[in-house]
Amino acid sequence: MPISARSLIAGFVLSTFVFFGHAPAAEAANAAASPSAVFKERHGKVLELVKKRADPETLAKEVDQLLDYKALAEASLGGPARYANKCAPRCAEFEALLTKLIRENYLKRIRTDKKYELTIVGEDAKVGGDIRVITNIALTRDGKPEVVEVVYVMHAVGDTWKVEDIVTDGVSLAKNYKFEFNKIIRDKGIDELILRLENKLVELAKKN
Repeated sequence: MPISARSLIAGFVLSTFVFFGHAPAAEAANAAASPSAVFKERHGKVLELVKKRADPETLAKEVDQLLDYKALAEASLGGPARYANKCAPRCAEFEALLTKLIRENYLKRIRTDKKYELTIVGEDAKVGGDIRVITNIALTRDGKPEVVEVVYVMHAVGDTWKVEDIVTDGVSLAKNYKFEFNKIIRDKGIDELILRLENKLVELAKKN
């Protein structure tokens, strides 16, 4: 499946696709903790579990506290209004496979990032109530120091914040998936997209 290298770097994850942005939910989330604080806590817990070589189930549960797979799935097919028409009659299969792919890519990035320095630069608001948590990853590539900007777009879900998109050096994971997935569906249908997702997961499993 031609999922780009930038998609893999971003790992996993726009506007609010699953609309939890009503004032009470947003206020509750703000009252509990800021998006950057939630990201720092959740990301830190996943990093510690990776370092401790925690079992896959424990890792998955922790990653699932941070990433909003439903929002990413809907965004990848053009939003909630188009979602059911694009993936029917296999929406449940599509969402389950994409969830696994996003989770595995996020953990892949975590396993790589633990060798580097991740700094939370700050956060800013987007129209609609989303918050961009801006981070920098300092690394060395081909013997030269480099800084990669990774932005986590977060929205209020109940009394917390979750990631609905990951933007690496200006490249959106959700938009990348949208471009790739819709082309596959347009040319060959949802069955082909599901087959390619299955193949990609098999490929990732062989690399782990």
